[in-house]
Amino acid sequence: ALKSCSETMAHPAWLTDQSGNIHWQNDAFTKLENRYSTPINKSVFSLPDTEGVHRVSLENENGTTEWFAVTTQMTEVGQMNHATHISPLVQAEDAQRAFVQTLAKTFAHLPVGLAIFDSRGQLGIFNPALVDLSGLQASFLATRPTMIGFFDALRENRRMPEPKNYRNWRQDIAEVIAAASGGQYRETWTLEDGRTYAVQGRPHPDGATAFLIEDISADVTLSRSYRTVIEQFEALLDSVEDALVVFSASGVLTFCNAAYRELWNQNPEATFADVTINDAMALWASKTQGNADWPLVTDFTAALGARSPRELDLSMPDGSIVRCGLNRLATNATMIRFSTASNSMHAATAESLQKAG
Repeated sequence: ALKSCSETMAHPAWLTDQSGNIHWQNDAFTKLENRYSTPINKSVFSLPDTEGVHRVSLENENGTTEWFAVTTQMTEVGQMNHATHISPLVQAEDAQRAFVQTLAKTFAHLPVGLAIFDSRGQLGIFNPALVDLSGLQASFLATRPTMIGFFDALRENRRMPEPKNYRNWRQDIAEVIAAASGGQYRETWTLEDGRTYAVQGRPHPDGATAFLIEDISADVTLSRSYRTVIEQFEALLDSVEDALVVFSASGVLTFCNAAYRELWNQNPEATFADVTINDAMALWASKTQGNADWPLVTDFTAALGARSPRELDLSMPDGSIVRCGLNRLATNATMIRFSTASNSMHAATAESLQKAG
């Protein structure tokens, strides 16, 4: 039974002495020798005289290479060897290394810092941008630090904000990173030197985790400048005595000044839904008398392209007249200006004086 078992084994097995002479071999080993035309009594494999598992390659006359994992064990009767065919495994590892090299070359040109940690939590891939953004030496990153070690180094290098309770923060980060159920880690870091980083952590298949660090300082500065300009613009329009309101091309109210909110007792920012031109006209009609030319307003705001300014008068309950001026703005938006009789008179007087001068 033991002889039948050894002779029917799919993996090559053989026994050699200290000189490398073969004393026994099974049929699988004989077939392998025949394929490679090995001399009699000499092993097709060249193995070290040590126990363990060794990877050995064989190349035939056609240049084809086969890989085997040979397990060697010393026994009382000699050196017992078992070979397992692992060519598909070696090919897969070569393909994986080539893929990783391709990724590394691709990521090398990205301005975003990239750090990919494997399932054991060690840094596997990083790009040059990470070195620049983190301020960490490439030699340190090449030692494959853990995720916690990586963040500790960032903290020591002052490339992340100082947390109030760093011990708890580390635990929170570790829990977020370890989550492999589609969660995401996203934070904005404001550094001591004034720079701002956007940091994202994304769980990947097989327990890997990718971190992306992007310098968004320019975007933040531009956004702050834009907000400042908008606030100044709104403050300027709030100082205008005439009531101003702007509707987009789709007829949605996008801006109104303080005089408009006071005149019509309406604050669009306090409503949950968008205020449309029809909503606004319903409000204006409820607070005025007579039959105003509301279709003119509807047609003017709905039309596309350039249009000449139009005007209509609205009668207020106290008998005063409010002049309603329609003006086309960029992107087919419409600005409507409500001027009281006194404001219109002041504007006309200023215009006359300007012409006379």
